[in-house]
Amino acid sequence: MWNNRACRYDEYYKTFQGAIEHYVDWEILKNFLPKNKKIKILDAAGGTGRISLPLAKMGYSVTLCDISPKMLEVAELKMQREGLLDKVKICKCDTRNLHFKDETFDFVISWDGNIDDTEGLAPKELIRVTKKGGIISIFLVNKWAAVISSFNKNPDKILSSIESIPSCLEDPEGRYIVLSPEEVKNWFEEEGIKVIDIYGVCGWTDVLHIPKKILDSHTWDEKFFKQTIKMVLKLSKEPSIKGLSRHLVLYGEKL
Repeated sequence: MWNNRACRYDEYYKTFQGAIEHYVDWEILKNFLPKNKKIKILDAAGGTGRISLPLAKMGYSVTLCDISPKMLEVAELKMQREGLLDKVKICKCDTRNLHFKDETFDFVISWDGNIDDTEGLAPKELIRVTKKGGIISIFLVNKWAAVISSFNKNPDKILSSIESIPSCLEDPEGRYIVLSPEEVKNWFEEEGIKVIDIYGVCGWTDVLHIPKKILDSHTWDEKFFKQTIKMVLKLSKEPSIKGLSRHLVLYGEKL
């Protein structure tokens, strides 16, 4: 699936909706990046280098790994065009079985690493390769958003599984662990991670009822773009409603 998507994956982030999500991701991430550019960063399941490329431009050294060879081919071409191949080590690797020693990296990012991982192997591997005192950032599918979107299709199944920890979502793209914000906090704390914060990301443009024509557009009104960013950042941090977002992103410190 990801090999087939590789050549067009970056196109989404050129649309209004994709640009909003990318901007919000970075607005949050930059608050956690260490000033020390000599640290080791892992971008696990990093695909075409959406995160690795700007990190390399900032002067960080990054290891980019992904299970899809085609996604990595696109990433390598992008790094080559920007003259950043010396800053980014690219390797094929499954996040459920990382080829790195314990406590290798100071900062670990994985923003699409939980597909077909209903046993939580990927998060445990990501924690394993994070140094003590290091920072980990990981995306997870939000249970409540999955519950809400799936309820009308199969209410009996949803109601019977709503309290399970963790529960599982199946869709055409694979199987996912789905957790609520509270379950995310509890799970990672049990694994030795001090949770710094959890944000609700992705899906807010749907909640804001922005017309599909605008979401899919490649040109937009800059004032409205900035207004949307401001609103989405506010929603991502608001405890009372961030559980409605499509994904949750955790930032934590390994104890």
